[in-house]
Amino acid sequence: MKNPKQFKLIFGMLMLIPLISCINSSIASTTVKNNVTVAKTKDNPAINIGTTDAELEKAKKEGNAVFLVITGTGVTNINNAVTVAKEANGKVKKSVIVQMNRDESANSSLVLKFGIASVPLPYILVISPKGVPVVGVPSEQATSDKLVKSIPSPKQDMVLSAVNDKKPVFIIVSKKTFTDKTTVVTNCKAACSKAASKPAIVQIDFDDANEKDFLTQLGVSAPVDGKSIIVVINAAGQITDTFTDSPTVDNLVTAASKVIKTGGCCSGKKKCG
Repeated sequence: MKNPKQFKLIFGMLMLIPLISCINSSIASTTVKNNVTVAKTKDNPAINIGTTDAELEKAKKEGNAVFLVITGTGVTNINNAVTVAKEANGKVKKSVIVQMNRDESANSSLVLKFGIASVPLPYILVISPKGVPVVGVPSEQATSDKLVKSIPSPKQDMVLSAVNDKKPVFIIVSKKTFTDKTTVVTNCKAACSKAASKPAIVQIDFDDANEKDFLTQLGVSAPVDGKSIIVVINAAGQITDTFTDSPTVDNLVTAASKVIKTGGCCSGKKKCG
C-alpha cells in the first residue's frame, strides 16, 4: 500500500482559482432574455430561453459544461465577461453560456448554493457537465483557455459529483487484461455496502487518453505486475490511501472514512500533543 498524495485536496465546493490575464476581442452575436445569454456558434446551437435554474438543469441533463456569467444590478463591463465566455464556448462542443443576475430574487438559492454572494462582478463560474461548480474567477482575470482547461474529464467529473454529494470514492485504475480486476471491483462493492457513507465507485482504464491528466493528478503511474490500483478519496475530497495490492474490504472501509487534518501541527507526519 502506498500513500503518495495523502494531504492533497482534489476538490472543494468553494475552490475559486484565480486565472491570469484577460482577453479583448469583439463580441459575437448573442440573444439576452430573462437573464439568460444564448450563445450561437456553429458547433453550439442556441439553448432554450428560460430561468437560470432551469437552464442549468437542462445543461446537466444534456451533459453540457456551463460558462455561467454572473452579473448584478448596475454592473458594468459585462461585455468583456461575455466575450471570454463565448471564446471558451466556441472551443468546447458540449458547452453553453448562461448569464445570471445575482441580485434577482429568483436566483437567491443559486447564489447561496454556489457561494457567490460577495464575489466581484462580473464573474465567470465554470460548471461541469454533471452540474458541479469547479472554477470561479473575476472576468477581468479570465482567459478562455484556462476556463476550458478547468472542465474536468468524464471520470474526474464523476468523482467530483460524488464528493459534491458528500460521498467517498473508490477509484479503480486497471486494464481490461488485468486478472485481479473482478476481485477488486467485488471488494469495493462490498465495502460500499458496509460503509455507512455509501461510497461511489469510479473505474478508469489506464489506457484511456482522456483521463491521463486526471491520473497524473491522482499520482497514479503505470500499474506494476498487472495489478489494479485503488485510490480512495474521502467525502471531503482528500486522497486518503492508494492501494497497489489487493486491500481487504475492511481496509477500504477504513480508508473511505479516514479524516485527514491539515494545517498547524497536525499536518504532515507531525503529531499534536
